[in-house]
Amino acid sequence: MSRLASRNRAAIIFHLVFFAIAIPLALKPSLVSLSLGDLLLYLVAGYVVALPLIGLLRKNREWVALWWFLLPLSMALPCADWMLVQKMGTLHFPDHGAPRLGGAVPIYFLGMWLMLLWPLCWISSHTRFPLLSAAIMALIAFTVWEWAARPMGLWHAQDVRQFHGFALYPLIPEMLLGAGAMWMWQIQRNRPWLSQLAGALSVAVFYAGALSLSLLWIG
Repeated sequence: MSRLASRNRAAIIFHLVFFAIAIPLALKPSLVSLSLGDLLLYLVAGYVVALPLIGLLRKNREWVALWWFLLPLSMALPCADWMLVQKMGTLHFPDHGAPRLGGAVPIYFLGMWLMLLWPLCWISSHTRFPLLSAAIMALIAFTVWEWAARPMGLWHAQDVRQFHGFALYPLIPEMLLGAGAMWMWQIQRNRPWLSQLAGALSVAVFYAGALSLSLLWIG
């Protein structure tokens, strides 16, 4: 087996094992006698910590470097949700008992974006057309999450155009977010971390702007 195939296999196995544990627990948190908010906080923290540890154990520098690049982006993206909750009024997060960023966004969302962006960028970076792959994968992944969020009680849209219970306006910005994160990683992957940080934060600002325009034109 080639080194690349081995790395991809390790990433796939890690995520299959993690989500095989996390999804049933998130659907029924009473199995571990926790509120949904506390459970999600522990699961997200576990993912954020376990992901780079696995990379370090496998001596995979690219694995850890991608995590290090995406972590500040993941931590900045909830600011866009904060805007949607408090200024636009188009998004609502049910209260599951977790602390909230600005009183609006559950704090576990600081790491939850990483759970989508890391596998998306990792897989896309090993394809022939990484930007196209990232855009398509992001559209599919975020559509599934938007559809699943309401029955899972994670969040729901309000006062906007919807299809089967989920909002349409975030889908194009989320697709652009996947492509933008992949593009910025391609540019910044070999640059100093401060340059990577600036690049990551610029993607978060780009996403917030794309959400605002999409809400204006589609919402």
